[in-house]
Amino acid sequence: MPVHIEEMTNEVTVVAGDLPLTEAQIEKLVQIIFKRLADRHLDAGRIRAATKLRTQSTSSFELGE
Repeated sequence: MPVHIEEMTNEVTVVAGDLPLTEAQIEKLVQIIFKRLADRHLDAGRIRAATKLRTQSTSSFELGE
């Protein structure tokens, strides 16, 4: 089954027969992976926001106080 995440594409093949995991276990594993990828994406956004240079109002300096 193809998995598309933004710019990443990965092909996963599941062979019927002697699988080491049940279908429910595989589904849970996929959900955990998606959650961790989403968490990394959010963390990257937080890091960018925390290190972004911003302009601030400096009215107290401009008034000579």
